[in-house]
Amino acid sequence: MCGIAGAITTRGDWDLSVLVDQITLSQTARGPDARAVRALPGGAARVIFGHNRLSIIDLSAAANQPMSDARGRLTIVFNGEIYNYRELRAELEAQGVSFATASDTEVLLEAYHAWGEAAFERLYGMFALAIHDKFTGRVVLARDRFGVKPLYVWEDGRSLVFASTPTRIADWAGLKPDLAYVERGLRLKYYEDDGARTPYAGLGAVPAGGWLAVTPGAAGLECEAGRFYDLTAAVAREVEAQRGLDEAALEARVLSRLAEACELRMRADVPVGLSLSGGVDSSTVAAMTAPMHPDLVGYSFGHPDCAESEAPLVETLAGATRVRPRYVWPTAPFQIEELFWQTLEAQGAPFPHASMMAQHAVFRAARADGVKVLLGGQGGDEAFMGYRKFYLFYAQSALQRRSVGDALHLGRALPSFAGAVAGRASVFWQERGRYAGKGLGARLNLPPEQAGNMGMAAGQTPAERQRLDVTRYSLPSLLRYEDRNSMGCSVESRLPFMDHRVIETGLALPERLKLARGFGKWILRSAMRGRVPDAIRLNRDKRGFDVNQDRWIDQGLGRAIRGALHQRRAAIADWMPAGGGIDELYSDAALKGVRTAFAEAVSLIWLGDRA
Repeated sequence: MCGIAGAITTRGDWDLSVLVDQITLSQTARGPDARAVRALPGGAARVIFGHNRLSIIDLSAAANQPMSDARGRLTIVFNGEIYNYRELRAELEAQGVSFATASDTEVLLEAYHAWGEAAFERLYGMFALAIHDKFTGRVVLARDRFGVKPLYVWEDGRSLVFASTPTRIADWAGLKPDLAYVERGLRLKYYEDDGARTPYAGLGAVPAGGWLAVTPGAAGLECEAGRFYDLTAAVAREVEAQRGLDEAALEARVLSRLAEACELRMRADVPVGLSLSGGVDSSTVAAMTAPMHPDLVGYSFGHPDCAESEAPLVETLAGATRVRPRYVWPTAPFQIEELFWQTLEAQGAPFPHASMMAQHAVFRAARADGVKVLLGGQGGDEAFMGYRKFYLFYAQSALQRRSVGDALHLGRALPSFAGAVAGRASVFWQERGRYAGKGLGARLNLPPEQAGNMGMAAGQTPAERQRLDVTRYSLPSLLRYEDRNSMGCSVESRLPFMDHRVIETGLALPERLKLARGFGKWILRSAMRGRVPDAIRLNRDKRGFDVNQDRWIDQGLGRAIRGALHQRRAAIADWMPAGGGIDELYSDAALKGVRTAFAEAVSLIWLGDRA
């Protein structure tokens, strides 16, 4: 896991090495173990690569980047991990390739030499990379299937700059915040997608599962885009593979996919731990990885003496799996305020809730203990229909298709489902606008963007709508929070549920196996019987990073937010809501009682800093 940067220009009077050096300096947290910037020879354009290294596999200096192959032709900068690098290495060695390091980077470089862009579909992992060919001058950028790793790009036809983070490019190019990006985040609570929109107007990103080839030409840079991964086609192939399998066989298939995904993600030459909550997904990862590690530490946001936190359930899991819990629980006002600013700096963009602060605190604690890798449960809800909204989508689909079988299945689950959601009915009612095309009604004076509809469109199936959570509505934003928080603390986050085979398996499963007995993710819960304690496995209360945001506001976070807004009063004046001042609109009562107030305040602080 690292930070990458680079520039390509056909302008003879542009020296972009200083810019790339500045980007790598700004990305030090992503890779504090080594930093390098190199001008690459050959071709009609100037090419500069930069790299920040967080050493995980092969800790020697020989594995530092930029890395060139033995032929001197190809040079790579790479952020991420290729989990199946050992298998790929063995395949390449059988073809006569020799290796000078034990790193996955060198395997990736040789895989590209052997197979070109076709190598990308062979990779099991998360990655953002750039490869330069000295003979042709061509530079290829690529990003993993689901965009776990970021790769931002700015270009104007004659120059192109790329990086793992957007801020320094935006400063250099004079880019302003994309107000539509902020507006969408406030109204719909999702920011990112697969590359079409970034925090800055005029800044792009390589799409998830895509590549961008840049070749110097007589008139400037010639860009060719392609895709190496098609989620819809991959799921269709998995549907065919599952055809004819009974429930027990499908459950075994889920377990097998998850077990291999966990095993591959335990490969490291540094200490490995867990990001652990009282939820099914992270508990599943813990139950599967605990037998692979003699002393696995699980970092959890909570306190054993606080019944409302995750800690009591984590204690239950620890007793069943022998995972050793390490609790993170900041309570002092100065700790909470400091955590807010650390999180905002790491994110480099707005975030909607204090739960992102809790996530940041967990990664910071792991790094303080010398743990460089944490496995987590991100992606389980999207892969296996963990969100309660899917029961409504399932009912909508059953009515549209007049399916008696689905209606009966739903009827059996409805009493349990209704009981589970009754206690949070007011929350769901407040969120209804996100799924009805109206949004949440944010108050900032921003150019209106069509709110969009996160519900299930007419004629759409629940399975089709589920795929949109993977590619647009849910995962891209969650992965941004995860990447920025983990890398802001110099920790690599590894996500077994984001293994493409796990995602494809989950998406291909029949809805009745994912939605059953009033539960989402039923097949996962069933598969983990006897591995995850029933207090977690059969708990309908969704657990993530449980944060009492209102308490933090009362303890001084609200006062700190208002102070920050006052400091930026002139810069944010044009975006402030009408009908009140900062102290009224963002009082403690408003920050707690107005649904979008906290996210508005974070957005205003970020906008004020970027104005």
